[in-house]
Amino acid sequence: MQSDAGNNTGNAKKSISSTRASFARFILNDNKKYLLSAIAIGVVYFLVLRSLYPVPSFYSDSFTWIGAAKNNQPVTFRPIGYSKLVQFFKHFSISDLALTAAQYFSNLIANLILFFTCIYFFAYNRVSKNLLFALLILNPFYLFYSNYVSADAFFFSFTIAFFTLLIWILYKPSRYVIVMQLAILALLFQLRYNAIIFPAISSLALVISKQVWWKKAVYIFSSFLLIALLMLSTLRATERYTGTKIFSAFSGWQMANNAMHILRYEKLDTSTIADKQTKEFLLYALPFFDTASFIPADASAWYMWHEYSPLKKYVSVFAKKKVGYFRTWNTLGPVYSKFGRTIILKKPFSYLKHFAIPNSKAYFFPSLEVYEDYMEGNDTIGGVAQEYYQYKTNKTPQHYPLLYTIVFNPWKYGFTITNALFIVFTFWYLLSKNYKCRPRLFNYTLSCFSTLYLANFFFVVLLAPSVLRYHIFILTLSFPVTIYMMQQLKIKKLPI
Repeated sequence: MQSDAGNNTGNAKKSISSTRASFARFILNDNKKYLLSAIAIGVVYFLVLRSLYPVPSFYSDSFTWIGAAKNNQPVTFRPIGYSKLVQFFKHFSISDLALTAAQYFSNLIANLILFFTCIYFFAYNRVSKNLLFALLILNPFYLFYSNYVSADAFFFSFTIAFFTLLIWILYKPSRYVIVMQLAILALLFQLRYNAIIFPAISSLALVISKQVWWKKAVYIFSSFLLIALLMLSTLRATERYTGTKIFSAFSGWQMANNAMHILRYEKLDTSTIADKQTKEFLLYALPFFDTASFIPADASAWYMWHEYSPLKKYVSVFAKKKVGYFRTWNTLGPVYSKFGRTIILKKPFSYLKHFAIPNSKAYFFPSLEVYEDYMEGNDTIGGVAQEYYQYKTNKTPQHYPLLYTIVFNPWKYGFTITNALFIVFTFWYLLSKNYKCRPRLFNYTLSCFSTLYLANFFFVVLLAPSVLRYHIFILTLSFPVTIYMMQQLKIKKLPI
């Protein structure tokens, strides 16, 4: 059995270049069978996927990203990064082939590097190695979820790469690794704004890493400065394109959506509202709950998207002052942000009761959402996608509902089970003081992942309705740490 790189603290005198060389030999010589198997699996999987699904799955957000790519927009409803990637891969193929291949193989490569990094640094036995390989590489879930025109696949593959580099920083910080991680952070933030929590995670790794304090301070400052500059750039681009000076109108709409869950149950005295625009919208929205024939479940995003919701209907009222839906949508961002913030701060316990607590249940028992059906069950492809990728017909190609059920349904419960195992074994690992005879590098890795886990949990539960596709990076990263802790049940002591 390979010893935990621990040798990981004993090797501290080795240069990072020699470490990279030994890591390369570890892959190419000692674990070539895993590498060749992964390549073969990846190629065969993708060829089978393209034969079964010659057109990727589209859903409502897909058409927004493609429309922004087609029109070369500087901003759109969601972060613009994915639209830029859609444009980039269009240079390699007029069809969607280059995009979907890049999405799947980026996931395969990120998972494979995570796999090799973990078995390089930590002493997994043969059964644990094979189980980890099966979950990260053989698992068809990654293939099928990559077959969506969605920011998810790139965001999660880059997140896995980000965290894998974090393990290397914990082992032995180097300028090369830290610069790579900063570059990935920039990509992540332009794909999804919840990457705003990632500098805190990398800061923790830098604080506990072995290097002089001023370098830690510089690197930590650099990550927060990078996010601040990207936010400023987005704010200016939005102002130029829409006339509204705002970083993310989406977050304002999201906050208003969340606040509507309070109004469903709580009465609010409108005379206590000082802001004119907030009061105007509140008076407009309140009658909805008296006359609506359908009211959505707690912790949903229904109010953001449904045409009959007060948030959507108010656009036509507010549009009298502005021109164009997208401009009006952005102008309403600050209005809805103030409205949402006002209602939530006035009724914080109601917010917890009617949004956060139901959403915490949804976190552990997430909906498949768009993974329920290919193309969301639609029999036609949106016109903007058909035109952009030059499909000969707008008809949805043949698909296989049973295959979707086999691939996706297990992970509706698999995520719940994986969460439970991670939580139970983490408590066992700490309470049994097993960490005292484990490598310091693993303990640091567990600390950083636990921090990321909690940060993601509270970010999602408090701010956005929870669905499975938001948590794939948590699912993926939990595999190696949970398997390693589970393995310790049979191994009393490993070399440190």
